[in-house]
Amino acid sequence: MHKVFTLYYDRFKDATTSIALKEANIKHTILCHNNKNKFKNIYGDIIETKKPKGIQYNLNSVLENINLNEWAIVMSDDYKKSYKLDKIKNKFIECDLKYIFKNLNETIELADKLNVKLVGLNSTGNVLYAQKKYGKYGLIDGRMFAIKKTNFSWRNDISCITDYYATIYHINKYKGNLINQQCYADFERYGKKGIGTLNERLENKKKDILILKNLYPNNVNIKDKKGQPKGTHIVIKR
Repeated sequence: MHKVFTLYYDRFKDATTSIALKEANIKHTILCHNNKNKFKNIYGDIIETKKPKGIQYNLNSVLENINLNEWAIVMSDDYKKSYKLDKIKNKFIECDLKYIFKNLNETIELADKLNVKLVGLNSTGNVLYAQKKYGKYGLIDGRMFAIKKTNFSWRNDISCITDYYATIYHINKYKGNLINQQCYADFERYGKKGIGTLNERLENKKKDILILKNLYPNNVNIKDKKGQPKGTHIVIKR
């Protein structure tokens, strides 16, 4: 089993991921900034990174806690439920977290054979993307993913779209990633606390998008999306 990390911020009483991992009998490590004594419902080892506030810093702490060429599985702190594709009904149905880990570990094995360093799961729950089991060029959703340690690290100046940065970096360096499109774990998206609501992150996200666009102009397409403020939605181009 690869090392499992979940990143905790300020959901001191209502973070859910460590509880779910305990129930699935999955050993894990919680990384927080400098407040480990405030958390309840902790069922793994907990490490204070002493890093500044910002998900990018604790993502880099994950890499600091594994060896070169070792894989880590990373999860957000607000896990809800897991889903798998029912091929007969052609829809996603609820499953247990162990099923997700089994499939993610199988996908990591395949990634090693393909020289892929970043692995993800279906990020939308859209069954249309699940007609093929694997994808290469979509977003590796940062709520649950696996990464192999190389010389990659997250940039300190990108805090809201760290998953887009990792995705595009690895596409450019390794000609693709690996996404298991037929299962996923669902999390509380843009909830209060944690890394913040959509509105709380708005200005930082716009800044991050411009940085990413300057870094990878051929891979980033800024597009309008219904229900989202202008300048806050991007599409990854191959």
